[in-house]
Amino acid sequence: MVGRAAEPVHGRPPADNDHGNGQHLRNRTWRDAGARRKVTDVTVRALGERAVGIEVRGTLPTTAESTYTTTYTVFGNGEIKVDNTLHPGAAGLPYIPEVGTLLFLPCRLDRLHYYGRGPEENHWDRNTGTDVGRYSSTVAGQWTSYIRPQENGNKTDVRWAALTDAGGRGLLVSGEPLLEINASHFTPEDLSAGVRHDYQLTPRDAVVLRVNHRQTGVGGDDSWGAHTHDEFKLLADRDYAYTYRLRPLTDVKEATAASRRATATE
Repeated sequence: MVGRAAEPVHGRPPADNDHGNGQHLRNRTWRDAGARRKVTDVTVRALGERAVGIEVRGTLPTTAESTYTTTYTVFGNGEIKVDNTLHPGAAGLPYIPEVGTLLFLPCRLDRLHYYGRGPEENHWDRNTGTDVGRYSSTVAGQWTSYIRPQENGNKTDVRWAALTDAGGRGLLVSGEPLLEINASHFTPEDLSAGVRHDYQLTPRDAVVLRVNHRQTGVGGDDSWGAHTHDEFKLLADRDYAYTYRLRPLTDVKEATAASRRATATE
C-alpha cells in the first residue's frame, strides 16, 4: 500500500514569511539532506515468532554530517511500528525546517480523516485558534490557495490520521503520542520550484503524506524580516525522536479504536 517512504528530515516548501526573513537560504543545508541521505547499516532480527525488527542507520550530508536511525518493527498482522531518531551533526547548524517522513500512497486513498487540530490548516506557532476534533475531507480539500504556491495544509496535535478510499478502507497512521500531518497531491519540492500561481502546478497521481514529528513555526510578526520565535524552531543542539504506527484499515469507523490498540511483541 505504501509506494515509497523517504526523507527522515526535509525542507518544507518556503512560505512567504520564510522568503521574507531568508529562512529558505539560511537553512539550505537541510533542504536536500533527506533526499541525499546514505544508508550505512541495516540490521534485521527476529522478535520472537510474531515480529521482525529492521534497524536502518544512515548519514545526512549537512555541513557537519548528521546521522539518523529508523527502526521498523513489522508484525505478522501487517502493522508496522516506526521509531525515528535524528542526531544533528553540530549545535551550530541552522535550525531544521521539518523533521518527519514522506510517504507516497496510491491516488485512490484520496480521503483524509484525522483526530487533531482543524479543520483549517494550523502550525506549531499558529494553532490555538483551532480545536482538537475528528475531521474528514478529501486530500484535495486540504489545499489552501495562496497568491503564490507555498507550504499549506498542515495539521498539528494529530492523534491519528487515516487515508482511505471511498469505502473507508486504507492506511491508519497513529502517533505516539502526537504527530503533524500534511496530505497533498504535491511534494515539498513541487511547491519549492518557484511557480507563481496554482494553475502552473500539476497534481501528482499519488497522495503525498508527510508524517512529521514537527515543522518549524511559520512566524509572521511581519513578512519582511521577522524570524520565527526561538521557542518554535527545531534547533540543531538536540536530538529528535518520534514514533508512529502504520496499520491497514478496513473500516474508517474503527480508526479511533484501532489507534489505541497495542501490538504485542512477545
